[in-house]
Amino acid sequence: MEGIKQSTIDRFAALHYGGFLADVTDWVHPLEEDKEIVIASGQKYLSHIKTHLESKTSLGVYPLWSRNGVWMVSWCAVDLDEGEKSSIHADNLVALLEKSGVKSWKETSKSKGYHVWVYLQEPIAATVARKALTGACRIVDVPTKEVYPKQTMLKEGALGNCLRLPYPNTRKKGRHEVFAPDGDMLDLDTFVQEAWENKTATGLIRGLLRFYEATEPKAPQYKPGHRADEGFKGNARSIWDQTSFPDRSEAMYMFASSLLWQDYSEAATLEWLRKLDERLEKFVGRIDREKQLENIINKATTTTRYRD
Repeated sequence: MEGIKQSTIDRFAALHYGGFLADVTDWVHPLEEDKEIVIASGQKYLSHIKTHLESKTSLGVYPLWSRNGVWMVSWCAVDLDEGEKSSIHADNLVALLEKSGVKSWKETSKSKGYHVWVYLQEPIAATVARKALTGACRIVDVPTKEVYPKQTMLKEGALGNCLRLPYPNTRKKGRHEVFAPDGDMLDLDTFVQEAWENKTATGLIRGLLRFYEATEPKAPQYKPGHRADEGFKGNARSIWDQTSFPDRSEAMYMFASSLLWQDYSEAATLEWLRKLDERLEKFVGRIDREKQLENIINKATTTTRYRD
């Protein structure tokens, strides 16, 4: 593709601002220049976006970047690769978002799948974006395993997961292009103009959080038992009979969870946890020992992870 207007390139780049760039031409890897990963903003970024749209390099963007210690995103998306159902899932999600005032864009992905993009007027916290789009997906039974951002924070040196950008010059006919409402494909200039004019306000994204809250599984309420004897079984017995663990805190949590699900009272569980601590010597001798043990009990009362 040649002769792309500079305004189109600039706006396309701004729509997809992120943390870093990825080269996805042949295989997915961070895009490096002068031995440094290229940031998905600034002049170098614009230059690479121009190459993506006009030449032989296809790009992806890692969405997360940090501002004042908060991980932010400028867009969010869903990658659907569920076979023949993918198009239906994408249409259902787009329709729900439309009813909620959120403009989204259905794009054909590299093979047989689809991307649904939402572009933001202002950057928002990654946590908000992920929860908002996850909640919307749940409402219409759209798979949520590929909601972007896939992470809401990153460890030092980590990049997270990138998503391929639409309209690479290397695309096959009909792939990596965005649908118009009538089902036809939008050309690049039209897509960029319409996406730029229909970016979603922060308040509308936050409005989707009600879907997340309404569909979030509720933790079961713990009902305290009355047991205090030595006849515990399952995980509790296995842990009691061992002498060492790679993570003693995790072992103590599993032990407490198992006792509570075997109808031990909180007081009895705390007493048995003290005895286990004496064997493992995790908190013995610490001033905050009792507080640490109580924290383990409190955590164990709200989980079913280690139910016997």
